[in-house]
Amino acid sequence: MSMSAEFVQVDEAELARIKKDPSWAETLFESGPPIVPPSLAALSQALQDRMRSSGPRLMADVLAQMNPEMRKQMEARLGVTAAALASGEGGDLLVKAMEDRRERLARTMPGMFDSLGSAPPPSREKLSLDKAWHGVHYVLCGEPESGRSLLSQPILGGTEIGDDPEGFSGYGPARYFTVAEVAQLARALNRPELEAEAVQRFDPIEMEDLEIYPGWTASQTESDEKWVMDSFRNLRDFFADAAGKSRAIVTCIV
Repeated sequence: MSMSAEFVQVDEAELARIKKDPSWAETLFESGPPIVPPSLAALSQALQDRMRSSGPRLMADVLAQMNPEMRKQMEARLGVTAAALASGEGGDLLVKAMEDRRERLARTMPGMFDSLGSAPPPSREKLSLDKAWHGVHYVLCGEPESGRSLLSQPILGGTEIGDDPEGFSGYGPARYFTVAEVAQLARALNRPELEAEAVQRFDPIEMEDLEIYPGWTASQTESDEKWVMDSFRNLRDFFADAAGKSRAIVTCIV
């Protein structure tokens, strides 16, 4: 299990539909139309067994790479500590969390899928920062969490969609930026001096101390710096492209 930051451009009509019915948000992050909506299919016994046996330690590895505040929030949502998961406990709680999510979606999504008919999903511009997202966030603003500064917003900011604190991914709800917000963030990300400032902020030792995901070591500074800065440029270009097309952006940690 790992966490990736994903971004999708949408037009204003799509954003209005998502705000009205938050269950639409999950469909933005699917690679293709599901043959059977995942919300309508019960977890198989085999999947439940695998989740009980291997899920706790996999989830413990994910939690170990989070900063303390994020880890605390996830432990509260799951109802089990990282230490307990690492020892193999909590498999039933993970299965229950997955079933609860399926049932929540089943209550909200049937009408949505009925309305889709046989029409193919629209093609959208997408960006994945993979596991570099927290490093990019840090070099943008110098903080592990989102805050008041504009540059702390592109990855961890935005307006939350829906009222489920876990969201469909389990890592928090999807969030959106309006067309006006995208334009404002695009200008901030394209400030000429920003790239040099971001390079100066890249400090793997400090990032490891702050528990910036996914974990950092001083021995791979050059390759890690290139990874983060390439991801920063992709983010900058994605926001610039969306702003130029007057599009909103929906983002989520998945």
